Amino acid sequence: MTKAPHIDQKYIDALLNNDASLIEEIYQQWHKDVLNFVKKNNGNEQDADDLFQESLMAVVRRARKGDFVLSVPFGGYFYTVYRGKWLDRLRKSGRAQVIKEEVGRYSEESYTLALETIFGDDRLKLYQKHFEQLSENCRQLLHLTFEKLSRKEIMERLGYASENSVNQRIHRCRGSLQQLIKQDPTFETLRASYQH
Repeated sequence: MTKAPHIDQKYIDALLNNDASLIEEIYQQWHKDVLNFVKKNNGNEQDADDLFQESLMAVVRRARKGDFVLSVPFGGYFYTVYRGKWLDRLRKSGRAQVIKEEVGRYSEESYTLALETIFGDDRLKLYQKHFEQLSENCRQLLHLTFEKLSRKEIMERLGYASENSVNQRIHRCRGSLQQLIKQDPTFETLRASYQH
């Protein structure tokens, strides 16, 4: 199922088309976030500048593959990309990896898109392979949460008795998905490169 592009797809297009004014807007909007994140997490201003450029280039490389649609806000997606790259860099350099999370900065879908951007298709394939093994009901339910429907809307659409039943079912579906992924032989290899 192809997602509709988010309004922030304009930033992806700007990077691909070298649109100077929108690229400047990306810098103005998110460079300070990268700087603050890196300074809070064992880095300095030069690290932040490098990370910003490296993360933008990762986004451009992924977008150039031609099948990329940004279906989430750019800020949450970009945060997840630079967070993952910074964790990887800290791990490789042996520096402490205590990441001070910015709660609410990314959705599950941002996380999935960012994994694909940072590490290519391996993680996404692992996620999708096991997502497809879930029951039809779980797949439907998780798709609706990715689309940001409220618990009340999900309850009405899928005929659940209460919002609480929806929450319990989502929790069980996510647990099943995590269990399937963790039991996959490729999980340990991939986990070492990005810790969530």
